[in-house]
Amino acid sequence: MRSECMTKFRKFRFVRQYLIEQNQTTKVVNLVRQNMLPNVLSTAPKPLLFFIAVILSLYKIECKSSSLNVADPGTWKRLADERFDKFEQSSSHLLLKRPENVILFIGDGMSLSTVTGARYLKAEKMDLLGGDVQLVWENWPVASLVRTFNSDRLTTDSGSAATAFMSGVKSPHKTVGITGTVKCCKCTELKELERAKSSIMYASKAGFSTGIVTTARVTHATPAAAYANMLHRDWESKAPSNEHGFHCTDAATQLLSNASHVNVIMGGGATEFYGPSDSTIFNMKGKRSDSRNLLHKWKAIQTKMNRKHVLLHTNSEFKRTNWSSVDYVLGLFAPSHLAYRLENQDQPSLAEMTEAAIKVLSRNPKGFLLLVEGGRIDHGNHENRAQYALTETLEFEKAVEKALSLVDQQETLLLVTADHSHAYGVVGYPTRNTSVLDVDNTAKGDDNKSYLISSFFNGPRGILGAPRSDPATEDRFASNYTAESLVRLSTSTHSAEDVPIYASGPFSDLFHSSLDNTFIAHATMYSLCIGPYTNQSHCDKGNNGSRLRGLYLNNFYYLLFLSVILYTFIH
Repeated sequence: MRSECMTKFRKFRFVRQYLIEQNQTTKVVNLVRQNMLPNVLSTAPKPLLFFIAVILSLYKIECKSSSLNVADPGTWKRLADERFDKFEQSSSHLLLKRPENVILFIGDGMSLSTVTGARYLKAEKMDLLGGDVQLVWENWPVASLVRTFNSDRLTTDSGSAATAFMSGVKSPHKTVGITGTVKCCKCTELKELERAKSSIMYASKAGFSTGIVTTARVTHATPAAAYANMLHRDWESKAPSNEHGFHCTDAATQLLSNASHVNVIMGGGATEFYGPSDSTIFNMKGKRSDSRNLLHKWKAIQTKMNRKHVLLHTNSEFKRTNWSSVDYVLGLFAPSHLAYRLENQDQPSLAEMTEAAIKVLSRNPKGFLLLVEGGRIDHGNHENRAQYALTETLEFEKAVEKALSLVDQQETLLLVTADHSHAYGVVGYPTRNTSVLDVDNTAKGDDNKSYLISSFFNGPRGILGAPRSDPATEDRFASNYTAESLVRLSTSTHSAEDVPIYASGPFSDLFHSSLDNTFIAHATMYSLCIGPYTNQSHCDKGNNGSRLRGLYLNNFYYLLFLSVILYTFIH
């Protein structure tokens, strides 16, 4: 970027000519490139210093118009600060108390089309017409769009997306919890500055209660970004060594080392925590190759810290738990991901886990930060199974509704968004009484075959050198029905378009215009006054109303002054 800027500067001939006359062109250019100008300021003649200043001012102006340094965490902090400055200048900021709690709901792969499809499916289940109802968050006061690219791809994966909205930095494809200055996917010893620090970790350190709830494995990309730093997202239970003998650390191990202070962790993925020689209630061999049983170690850590804790595996254990009597919960309710809700009701639902988490976390008077992920929305879309994806979105909505019924909405910032979009669309011109899972009832393709309203651009069942199937002749309403796609892939891809974000509660005005996904992390930390945002004007809890009182006081003196002037004028 610097060399591009210098090329542009040379177009300013009067500066260049002066430097040629002073025989300083090469020296100054090299110093600018090396960022070493302070070393020569003491010896440079004043006229030269003037032109150096001109060059530097042009450098700044020109570089602002060139591409962002997306790999630099400072870029996203600076852009977030600019939004915060505008927010603090607004009247709403003066009138608002900061939130005590933040709940971040992530619909994994919940694209705008997925939201639309779920809305239509909800109407169908209620015997209403498409468009007659909305999802609960669609009625919130703030809605906007989120840009999701990562540091090296136009279309993000879940790991780098989660790093962005948990830690506020862009990172490379397939990585978790690292900055954009490192590349995937070889084992390398990370420097401290290369490790992204998540809002969950900052909140826990600051004394907030924290929780992670997901329908995916708790070591999967999205939840792992809350506590792990990995050069490859697939290192869930096993990580490689490098040629120097350094051994990288897997997600499950980092959950113990980094997240043992997280109060609630619930989801799937039990087999990531023990080896093949161990057996659990699931009667499945573990995946760990180091023979360690991390479930035993988690219990040992909590016992050593004299904490009231519980380790859960079954729905019956979950339902028997008295949430008011425990402070730390590790619930692993499946060997891998939790089952699709359509296929298995014998596991805690996302809404039930969210309720349990809030009951545990809300006992902390300081407040809490909770991450809730509808992880299987993404999997349904990847499999081209629209009914799975849309039903999981409705299950996700139930979790949001449950949270709304439990928290004080005047003290809790609620955010609903997605990590990325998907190659799924709601297409055609069907009538409003048509199921979103059906074919378009108003038209057919040029081949005289029907086409699905819920369609996928790529993925399983792609067309390879043969006429496409007619979905009207298939069992398209089966829960596990796989839609035919245009381009065959083993799994459908994510897509690059923006995803929605919906906000409600104190400081929700922060999200009133389109934003980058990194801003979600910065806004979370800013709202709770954690991490790099501990000294903001709204952060002194004892002075939460000081700015408001100051506003009233200033207005009082202002009105008093006007009254005196008016009185003098009249009399």
